[in-house]
Amino acid sequence: MTGLNTSSVGGESTGLQGDITALGEKPSQEFALFFKAWLRQGRKISAATPSSYFLSKEVCSVVDWDKPGTIIELGAGTGPITEYVLKNLRPHHKFVSIERDKGFFDVLKRRFPNAPLIHGDATDLDKTLAGLGIDKADYVLSGLPTPSLPAESFDRLKRWMDRNVFDHGGVFSQLTVVPLYFWPFYRRHFLDVKYKFIGLNLPPGGVYKCRGVRQDSLIAN
Repeated sequence: MTGLNTSSVGGESTGLQGDITALGEKPSQEFALFFKAWLRQGRKISAATPSSYFLSKEVCSVVDWDKPGTIIELGAGTGPITEYVLKNLRPHHKFVSIERDKGFFDVLKRRFPNAPLIHGDATDLDKTLAGLGIDKADYVLSGLPTPSLPAESFDRLKRWMDRNVFDHGGVFSQLTVVPLYFWPFYRRHFLDVKYKFIGLNLPPGGVYKCRGVRQDSLIAN
């Protein structure tokens, strides 16, 4: 695990808001980096372009900013959801953002040098969050290409959320840039699924808000 400023895992840290105005990349550079990563990695990247403000806002709409809670972001990319979270984060929140791609992670460090960032596997949270004192989460905000994840990786993530998110009423909020196409996929894996279309994104997208793991979707041990 590298690149984590553990002093800023809790919302009581300072300097996060200031980071947002000191962006390291111009929008054109950000789009170029995203598109190159998509060309190189294909379905390992959830989209060919960064999420819009409107899509990021909808992903984060599950968060009750007035109440204490732990927020985990999976697959942060170049940080549009990270930015929205940091702008709204309060002292009673814990937050950590995870990104596996080295190019994206370097961008995140430049954009948000004091933010709680982890360079690691977002599907192996027992390992990635080890030592941080985070064993439960209320909100999991995902930019992962979830339908394209290896079955074992997705199963590991579902099991973690079943134990540590859904057990106390938490929610998994997942972006998509293929509106409703993956509705059957999420219905196969989660007990309660809601969907919101977001047209103001390139390409148009949406957000799946999921609660509860279907036990029959888990891989038998």
